[in-house]
Amino acid sequence: MRIAVVGGLDRHVASLAKQAASAGHAAEFHHGRVGGRSAEDLEAIVERSDVVVVVIGVNSHGAVSIAKRAARRSGRAVVIARTCGPSRFEQILSALARGQSFSGVAQLAV
Repeated sequence: MRIAVVGGLDRHVASLAKQAASAGHAAEFHHGRVGGRSAEDLEAIVERSDVVVVVIGVNSHGAVSIAKRAARRSGRAVVIARTCGPSRFEQILSALARGQSFSGVAQLAV
């Protein structure tokens, strides 16, 4: 499964990518800033993904809106999380593996 992570802290990218790979998933990251071509890049990442994790604690309002709108258009599941460090990402991966709802984060059905 391909997971897009929008926003969050850059320092977590390497560990989150390693966690996703260990669970048999591919993770793609967008920094959450949407100036210039970044908005187009964000939409492309969302369209390539199966699940989109939108981090709202460290993200621009524009990026959140673009990610949610692109996910809705593409029929992708969206997980809204206040933060997304290694422990929260592990919760998300575990929920995906079990096919259950996401504990501790809000899920928007699209």
